[in-house]
Amino acid sequence: MSLNVVVAGLPKAVQGAPDTDEGIWLTEQQKQRITAVAEDVWLEHIPVSQLHAGKGPERPPHAIMVETSGSKKGIEGEQGILKMPGLQQLFNPDLKLLQSMSAGAEHLVDIMPQGVVLANAGGVAAHAIAETVMAGILAEAKMLRQRWAHQEAKEWQELPARELDGSVMSVLGTGNIGTATARIAQALGIRTIGINRRGNQVDGFDEIRTTSQLHEALAVSDYLIIACPLTPETNGLVDADALAAMKPSGWVANVSRGAVHDSEALVNALYGGHLSGALIDCHITEPLPADDPLWEAPGAQVFPHDSHASQLLGDRQVDIFVDNLQRLVAGKELRNVVDPTRGY
Repeated sequence: MSLNVVVAGLPKAVQGAPDTDEGIWLTEQQKQRITAVAEDVWLEHIPVSQLHAGKGPERPPHAIMVETSGSKKGIEGEQGILKMPGLQQLFNPDLKLLQSMSAGAEHLVDIMPQGVVLANAGGVAAHAIAETVMAGILAEAKMLRQRWAHQEAKEWQELPARELDGSVMSVLGTGNIGTATARIAQALGIRTIGINRRGNQVDGFDEIRTTSQLHEALAVSDYLIIACPLTPETNGLVDADALAAMKPSGWVANVSRGAVHDSEALVNALYGGHLSGALIDCHITEPLPADDPLWEAPGAQVFPHDSHASQLLGDRQVDIFVDNLQRLVAGKELRNVVDPTRGY
């Protein structure tokens, strides 16, 4: 079958892109993988400025892979991103698939044309994010910040580092990121509690609890990893009461969406000493303002929403897109389809 494909926008944290401002990042090998999906594939890797200027593709696409701000105004200034007017240049009656380069889809659910399947990039960056989380945990447990300061000052001083074996981690969200994090944590001797809406059993966790049991899980947890989608139910879920429910000297990481945790409550818990540290990769306002108290909160590790950075990210984006294109051609069920009623 004839298949018209468009790729536009720069995936966050992709490396080695020839033109980051225009969102041009596909390698020749990646292009060949896409065009090999069927006998007649027309691929356009379009600069975002062209679409923003109102000039659409040469052929109406059947499938698009985009990094777009969609309805979310706050991220329109990100480098190489396709803004809403440019995205609308790609909508047409023949469009069947919109493959987002982001795992989160809340900014796309309400703007999808009727009959177009929305798929996300869930799983593409799961392992990279899990590595980042564990690096933060190990840095805190092994007191690497203090060690680097001592080395800089040429001070020879032993420190009371901790071992992770026997500690407990609650993972809010048992999808790709949460499961990848739990898998690595278990290899280090950490007991893992997965938390999801209904308490559905998920391989890779020692125990599963429901969201309503969050505080009970936190009461026995040394670590809380926030890896759930942002929905009305999860918005503000990790509030002051939830943080207070954690064991003293607990540690928190948020690698999903900033609105899931209460920023003020987190900072207060860090300054008050109830939390020993936190790795916050996502923020309600991005870039994080210079006067935000999180920057200087004790034990805070502030990331610019790039915990998923990896030299493998581009290939993995293409992996999932090629898989879905093959399924589209074969008339099979697509992968990573977003449920518009849940937003993920």
